[in-house]
Amino acid sequence: MTIFMLIQPVDILKKSWQIFKVNWQEFTKVTAWLVVLAVLSALLSYFDKVTLFMFVSYTFPIYLLISALVFVFGLWVNIVLARMIWSALHQLPLERRKLAHDSWRDTVSYLWVSILVGVIVTVGTILFIVPGVIFGIWYSFAALIFVLEGVKGYEALKKSKILVQGKFWLVVWRWAVPFFVYSLILVVIIGLPTLLVGALTQWDAFKDFTANNQPWWFQLIQSVVTVLTLPLSTGFGVVLYSSLKQEAK
Repeated sequence: MTIFMLIQPVDILKKSWQIFKVNWQEFTKVTAWLVVLAVLSALLSYFDKVTLFMFVSYTFPIYLLISALVFVFGLWVNIVLARMIWSALHQLPLERRKLAHDSWRDTVSYLWVSILVGVIVTVGTILFIVPGVIFGIWYSFAALIFVLEGVKGYEALKKSKILVQGKFWLVVWRWAVPFFVYSLILVVIIGLPTLLVGALTQWDAFKDFTANNQPWWFQLIQSVVTVLTLPLSTGFGVVLYSSLKQEAK
């Protein structure tokens, strides 16, 4: 009898990176939509500040439109990326065009599963932080189960919980380590150009810099880097989910 061992955190990182490295051009064709919206949002922010918000009555509706588009395209991008990564992981053709077309019809169901998970985790957190964390781990694969298996609503949540049962802390560790490393990578990638701008402007660019008052260029760097590396972070979940499924057989 073959004993299957759940994938180690370092291997999740390695596999996700390998998939990202080989297929980044195809992934970028999907995430480019969000990059364009991020650039438009940053330029609009810059325009408002330069004009001292004189035209805010005109730009505000555009902000709302961009936000709505980011929300809709964000759902679609997450679905397409997960399916492309799954195909790459199992050495199947990526079929980006077909996946991109077919994934539009799944956005509402994907949103519904995400809302269910969000509500349950939020309620658990409000009642007490620990239940929120537990629910978050139990149902962390619900959206992927819908995307990759077509299981909808509460059934996706049930399957996610069953997948995690008996392996709770193993799953926690395998979520935490890759995302900790990913966060460090983001800090470096975003930090280097930020420091360069600071040095070139003798730190004038950071005047009045707060969490709620960030320069438009910083928002742009942050958004673009996060979007372009989204396939890498999405890969963590897909690779771990695949390993859990194999282990459950």
